[in-house]
Amino acid sequence: MEVRIQIADEVYRRMLVSENRVKGSIGLVSPTEGNFNAWKVWTPEASESKTIRLRHGKAYVDSRRTRLMLSIDHTEEVRPYDVIDQESQQASDFVYDVFDE
Repeated sequence: MEVRIQIADEVYRRMLVSENRVKGSIGLVSPTEGNFNAWKVWTPEASESKTIRLRHGKAYVDSRRTRLMLSIDHTEEVRPYDVIDQESQQASDFVYDVFDE
């Protein structure tokens, strides 16, 4: 079986320049034709970021944004609301110190 796939010019150029695979999905228009849709590629920014490791996550601060990520497994012997309260306070203190510098 032969299937014809359309690829956007930008994606094709990216494939030629980088010589790497491009991940994405194919949406079939008919049994023999489809469109390739590249997934968005996250590229880390070159900005200086500061990070603090928490027991259940991390807090990040850079020039553009502040981020707090927590992940609490329900099988742990802790109350999630206590963890959120305590670790968000630790993250808050960290962010305050970063902006206070």
